[in-house]
Amino acid sequence: MTKWEKVVISAYTGVLMCDFDDLHKYIEDKLGRPVWTHELASRAVWAEIAEKTKEDFLAICQRESDDVISRSALLKAVGDPDDGMVWPTKHGVVDLIKNAPAAN
Repeated sequence: MTKWEKVVISAYTGVLMCDFDDLHKYIEDKLGRPVWTHELASRAVWAEIAEKTKEDFLAICQRESDDVISRSALLKAVGDPDDGMVWPTKHGVVDLIKNAPAAN
C-alpha cells in the first residue's frame, strides 16, 4: 500500500495508518482550509472529511491489486460507514484526542 493510499484511508476511516502530519495536510487540502487539531474531535468535521475524501477512498477500494486492502477487508476491520455510527468515534484519531490527558 502506498503512502498516499494510507493517508486517504486514514482520512476516510479515522484509523491512523500513516504519519499524522501527512494526514493533517491531506485533510486541509481536501477541506480547502486550515484545520486545527482540536477540530478533529468534532463529529461534524469528520463527516465533512468523509464526504470530501470518499471519492479517493472508493478509487482505492475499486483497484484490482494484491497490494491494496480490499473494501470488504477494510470494512470488516473498521466497520461499515452506513451502520449509523460516525467512523472516527468508533475507531482512531478522535478517540486518541478525546482520551489524551489534559495539558497542565
